[in-house]
This record gives sequence, C-alpha cells and structure tokens, in this order.
Amino acid sequence: MRQVQKRKLKNNINMDYIDIREVLDDLNIPYTEQGKNVSEGWIGVQCPFPGCGDHSNHLGVHLSTPIVTCYNCGKSGNYLTFIAAELGSYSKAIQILEKHSPRELKLNTQGVPENETVSRVDLPDDAKTEMPEEHRQFLEKRGFDPHLLNDLYNFHYCGTYSHWSNRIIVPIYRRNKLITFTSISIEDDPYIRYKHLKKEESIIHCKNYLLGLDHVMGKSVIAVEGFFDMARIGPGCVCTFGTLTSLEQQKLLVQYSKVIIAFDGDNPGVKAAKQLGHNLAAFTDVEIIHLPKGKDPDSLNKKDIKELREMVKIIW
Repeated sequence: MRQVQKRKLKNNINMDYIDIREVLDDLNIPYTEQGKNVSEGWIGVQCPFPGCGDHSNHLGVHLSTPIVTCYNCGKSGNYLTFIAAELGSYSKAIQILEKHSPRELKLNTQGVPENETVSRVDLPDDAKTEMPEEHRQFLEKRGFDPHLLNDLYNFHYCGTYSHWSNRIIVPIYRRNKLITFTSISIEDDPYIRYKHLKKEESIIHCKNYLLGLDHVMGKSVIAVEGFFDMARIGPGCVCTFGTLTSLEQQKLLVQYSKVIIAFDGDNPGVKAAKQLGHNLAAFTDVEIIHLPKGKDPDSLNKKDIKELREMVKIIW
C-alpha cells in the first residue's frame, strides 16, 4: 500500500475556518480582489517568498481553502507559510492565525451533541441475543468469525417480521450508555444495507459519533467508512458511517496523536479522505492510506490488513 504522510502543525489552528481577508486587514497587507492576475475565488497579494521580486500581486490566496501560490515564482504553500514569510516569524504567524481562528475544532473538546428530548434508547423489541443460522452464514460468507464479532460488538438479531427484519443490530455505546444503534441487512440484495436509528430517537446519532471508540486503547486510530472495514481491521479502528464526516466526528478524531485515514479506493473515498485529512492536519498527525482503485479495507489481503493493524500500535 502506498502511504502519504501529512505534516503535523503543532498548534490549534484549523485554517479552513479562517477569513484570510480579516487577517490581511489586521496586518495592513494590501490585496486585490479583481484584475488580470486574480481568478474567481482568489485574491492577489505581493509575493513575500524569498527570491521572487514580485511587484504586481502575483501571489494568489484562495478564499475557500488555505492555499497560496505565486504565478510569478511558482512557490506555493498555505496561510501559515504565507503569513510567516510576511512577518519573518513562524511563531508570530501562528499567534496571528490563532487569533482569527473561530476554534471549531479544539484538541480538548469532547463535544458531541446530545438529544435533549431523548434520555433513553432501547433496542428493537424483537432483537434477540441468540444468533440465528442465517445471520451466522451471512457473516461467515464475508470471511468473519461470527462469534468473535458477536462478542466484540454485542450483536443482536432481528427475524423476518419486523421494522428491522433480517438485520444484525449493532448497539453503539458511549461510556457504557446505549446512545443509538445501526443495523446491517443480511439479505443478498437489500434496498438498504445499513440502516441507522433515526436522529430524533437517538441520544447521539451515529453520524455524530464513531463506532469502535471503546476499542481504541492507544494514541493512534484508523478511520474507515464502513462497519465491515472496521471489523476487518479490528480494535484500534473506528467507523465514520460513510465518506461525509461531521464536525462532531472530527472533534473526536483530533483527540488522538495520529489519525490514519483508510477510506475506499473509489473517487468519493479518495476525495473525502483528502478533505478529512486537510481538516485534521492542523491538529494532529494525519496519514492517508491510498488503496487500489475499487478496493476497500474489507477486501484487502491478510498481509495488508496486518500492516494496518500494526500502524495503530506504533505509538502505544
């Protein structure tokens, strides 16, 4: 597997949330918002990088992402490297950007919004702890040890006649309290493979939490899209329930010293991994695992799975 290491910034800045125009106004740095050197979604400033000699605002500063690039000398960077070059000081640049950061992500936050109208979550009435034969066969066909997963994730099982018919119920706990649950269809061609408890019926919805957190014992964590991706890697891995990660999920991830992102190798997975890595990189070490096209962690061979498992033990 080809791995890409993202650089850790030792500060609490999430540059995605900074209005760079406010920073420039605060520092009295002039900029242009239109003209021949300015593209849509960018502003232009004089390039401060050594050796450029720019006098016509050739440094493009993107307004939606913290990217800067000079059309004169070709140098590129981000808001931090740009302001550091302007001020001649990396530490001063950090102080300025921290001042303008709205702190949506903080390393010390535990923030997950709880539903004030729901104080208790119950599993479906017909959910049983005894594993039916068809549920066992479904897990075995996917290459899992049914009893191992059952013990690890406290599976419950629903039969044919139910709102959750022919599904494996996966309870989700926070501090030993049931906050919501998700479910997995065992049918060959289900209309919906994964179905979650509704947000209004959950204390914390699954998209505001990370399944597998209670099995992460070290300072590093692997983030994957789906339940079976997580189950294939095992303890130390968490599931985001899809490519789109919520701010609450990101807050949970940045509490770890290192986050390894192993999303699927399709286009949505690649794009989402890059965006998530970009969002987290100001707070923690981020490494993105680039899987082969069409592959997901659940479909990797034993050697690659072993490598992923070892990665969450590096800094235990």
